[in-house]
Amino acid sequence: MQQSLIHHIENVARSQQFQTILEEVVGLKEYSDDDKFLDVVVLGQFKAGKSSLVNDLLGRKLLPVGVLPVTAVITRIFYGEKEKAIITRIDGSQLEIGFEELPAFVTENQNPENIKQVYLVDISLPSLKAFQNLRFIDTPGLGSAFKHNTTVTKNWFRKIGIAFVVISSAQALSENDLEVIASAAEQSPEVHLILSKTDLLNNDELEEVTEFILLKTSERLGRVFRVFPYTLRDGKGRFKEFLQREALLPLVVNHGKTRQSIYSHKLNHLAALTKSYLEIRIQMAGKEDGERLALKDKILDEQMQMQFVQKELAYISQHYQEFTRKKLETMLLEEPCRTLITDLETDFKKVYDRWEGHLYTISRNYESWLKLSMKRQLGDLEQQTRPFAQQLLTDAQLHLNHYTSHFRERLNQRIEEVLHVSLPPEEFGVKVDPLERPNVSTSWAFESHIDMLWFLIPMVLFRTTFRKYFLRQIPGEAEKNIYRLISILTGNINKAIEQSHGEAMDYIRLRLQSIEKLLARKTSDLGELNDALSKLKSFSEQE
Repeated sequence: MQQSLIHHIENVARSQQFQTILEEVVGLKEYSDDDKFLDVVVLGQFKAGKSSLVNDLLGRKLLPVGVLPVTAVITRIFYGEKEKAIITRIDGSQLEIGFEELPAFVTENQNPENIKQVYLVDISLPSLKAFQNLRFIDTPGLGSAFKHNTTVTKNWFRKIGIAFVVISSAQALSENDLEVIASAAEQSPEVHLILSKTDLLNNDELEEVTEFILLKTSERLGRVFRVFPYTLRDGKGRFKEFLQREALLPLVVNHGKTRQSIYSHKLNHLAALTKSYLEIRIQMAGKEDGERLALKDKILDEQMQMQFVQKELAYISQHYQEFTRKKLETMLLEEPCRTLITDLETDFKKVYDRWEGHLYTISRNYESWLKLSMKRQLGDLEQQTRPFAQQLLTDAQLHLNHYTSHFRERLNQRIEEVLHVSLPPEEFGVKVDPLERPNVSTSWAFESHIDMLWFLIPMVLFRTTFRKYFLRQIPGEAEKNIYRLISILTGNINKAIEQSHGEAMDYIRLRLQSIEKLLARKTSDLGELNDALSKLKSFSEQE
């Protein structure tokens, strides 16, 4: 019966030009055809710990991990009789490589913006025999600073079998996490939440964070998800053993039943969306141009027009961008700047007396010390400032999300009021890119080449003089680099706000275009539409 239903949905979508439905049909067919494995797709935000989790489950450091965004392409790992890594390029060509060569193809550093045109990487391991009908899929982090990485992962959502959504304890359940969970839940009834880096929490905090996640996901999505705490700093392997026993082994035992459940879940979601589209088309079928236009105008009035939406979203974006630098200056230019100067001066006084040699050597020592010390101190300061900077991003993101959600609700309400048709629920959330680490740039010790005349300057007599000279330079260098940090953070925050603004615009534009096509297409085959809807409902009744 399910094959008949998918065939019916495809025919309806093709005849009525429901392009979104057709794309979903293609994804569902691909899932149905690839029945050897259950795909366990590991999803999550940038630096949530996805690759580290997969490595720990594999029992070896196979996938590259690092401080910066690492994973650039989709990587699939599964059981095979021989250890093997196959690169499949976008043009279909394949290349077998050694595991030591993986970073050259899967990391952002060695394959920036996927210039090597890698479609995916397949890795087979004999050690996965216990999970031989599962396939682990490591994905680039959503919200990565590299936009193409996020696109790669979002394009993989339709292929989700089982979803492990990794949430970092360092920032438990952001709006972006909720978006990932919602998108995964649309595609699968099997979604598990992995709370990573739980070594950052004590037992009471872990319990509190877990309850918070369960409450928020239940409120937002109306589903209860299971939360698995996880940390790599678990000498006894209890978290790993628990996840394998409670989440992975049941998938192995119930492979066929789970695949069928996932397929039914995807198909039911697709059928509900097709039903809503047909009901809208039926309401418009056979109506005269004037009447159809009047109904369209009642739904898409002035406040639903793109011109109005553009102004509203632009105002929200500009409002937050205008105050970014001012808020950062208020945060960083007072106490943090004074502390930075004091710490540098204190450290300088300790190391200066240990420097030996003539003026040129001591000048180079000073420059090297200043650069390293400034980099370390600014790195610590940036880390301390990150929650504040992140909150600036989150405030803008929440406002854009609120507007987009409110727009969707108003549009759905208009459709229901005018056409008495309810669209299935959906989730949308704009994303925020992570902040870049600041670059540090310090000046030469001397503006002139005075240190080149070291042989004329007796350091025994002038050592104290140059000590005072170097000390006088420190406040200016500290303030200069604080301003540089502010500029970097301002640029990144405002860039992320602009990206979020663009995503909100794209979402609303595509949604409006889809609804306008449904409302504007002139058709008189009311009987055909009713037959298609009746047949679709009959399939649902037989479930």
